[in-house]
Amino acid sequence: MKHFYLFVISIIALIGLGSCERQSKTLYAIKVDDKHLCTSAEQDVDIKYYVHENILNSDTKFSVTSSEDWVTVSDCSTIGQVRLHVANNEGENRSAEITISAPSCVTAKFTLVQYGTPPAEANHTLMFYFFGTSLGRYFKTNIEDAVAAINEGILGNNNRVIIFRQESKDKAYISELCYDVDGGECIEQRIEEITLNTNEIITPDEMGGYISKMAELAPAKRYGIVIAGHGQGWITREIINNDKDISALSVGYNPWMPAAGAEVTRAFGESNVQVNIDELAEGIEKSGVELDYILFDACFMANIEAIYELRNAANYIIASPCEIMGKGFPYHRTLPYLFENEGMTTDYEGAAESYYKFYKDEYTGSSRCGSITVFNCSEIEALAEATKEVVKSAKSNDDIDIDALQTYEGQATHHFYDFGQWVKTVATDKDALKAFNEQMAKSVVATYSLPTFYSAYGSYGTYNINLDVYTGVTTSAPSEAYPKGWRKTSWYKAVWELEN
Repeated sequence: MKHFYLFVISIIALIGLGSCERQSKTLYAIKVDDKHLCTSAEQDVDIKYYVHENILNSDTKFSVTSSEDWVTVSDCSTIGQVRLHVANNEGENRSAEITISAPSCVTAKFTLVQYGTPPAEANHTLMFYFFGTSLGRYFKTNIEDAVAAINEGILGNNNRVIIFRQESKDKAYISELCYDVDGGECIEQRIEEITLNTNEIITPDEMGGYISKMAELAPAKRYGIVIAGHGQGWITREIINNDKDISALSVGYNPWMPAAGAEVTRAFGESNVQVNIDELAEGIEKSGVELDYILFDACFMANIEAIYELRNAANYIIASPCEIMGKGFPYHRTLPYLFENEGMTTDYEGAAESYYKFYKDEYTGSSRCGSITVFNCSEIEALAEATKEVVKSAKSNDDIDIDALQTYEGQATHHFYDFGQWVKTVATDKDALKAFNEQMAKSVVATYSLPTFYSAYGSYGTYNINLDVYTGVTTSAPSEAYPKGWRKTSWYKAVWELEN
């Protein structure tokens, strides 16, 4: 009997041992993000997932299923990736549950959300035009900041954000920042790949075509554009690249090459994407897009010679009289002001002030620029007329102390002087000056400034701004740098070529 009990115990032990062996069999996790987003268009979506290397290097077969018939599995033969085919969505946002399973693995599930069809006509489409590649890392941050703002729900269902971005010398793309209202998430979805002409300067036709294409992809009641890159005000690429048009004081060096060791600003760009201001104005005109505003995320664009050239390009222009740091605008702060009242209006002063406050209170760099101005373009022609009346009896630049004028760069030979201060200094007709000041108040909607600015040029560093004379607008009228080129500007012709 004793032997019988031992036999039974042995059998139970073996059964228990077998049971333990089955329970100790390893199950591997399949790791995949809980949610993936895609736009309303028909498309293939590649989803990556992660498994243990023991599975990755095996011949394990994975299966993928969808809870909805608008998502089908195109390919799941490659371990670590599944390709889904998503049908066109002509309705509202929709979602599907996708299941990934395999032997020896714990089944994983995620949700695929497809955005609904965009509105046939948005209230407001904001276009970003990022040109050049030298500021690429800052452009990436700009887009991330825009996404952060959009994730706060500022677009709603009736506004859109479209991006043109150059990513290499010969490649660019157009994308959209798509927002899932229900889930409160934004993604950047590429729409079109573009091959650039690398042998020639970008033309007004090409630039106008890109702007027109963005508007065509996102039709709206009103449009605004952010033009981000490098800027030199009215100064043309021919002047920058041709010493013959530079005065004797400047010959022998390139005054537009940032000094070694200087911080990055948005002031000097690649030669093949340098666009003259008259070409920019022509490109916008050829696009056929009526712009409510242009926001220049580029240096020196609050320059009266440049603004006058662009007076018919938009209703309002936001620009800086000095350099803009490489980081550019704080779009997480600025975008809400661009989409006021569900996108039907824009708070231009608020947008400009958000830039100023960011560099005043939040920017962590030791050097900063925080000067920004808003122009009402419908009042710029009248400003030219008011300036013309002052100039008729004005003092010569030889009769004033030019060194006492406020400047906005660190060049040895200055290019940009405070416009309002210069007019006040040369004026001799009190009535003409009074009329000028009244018109300036109409033309310049708002201007903000820190008491200092940073320049990457010449003796690079931080310079003082006398806020008692600051008007937020620059001019090259007192400058000795580019006299021939300056006299070719539309502003010079409007103000100085007096009628007989």
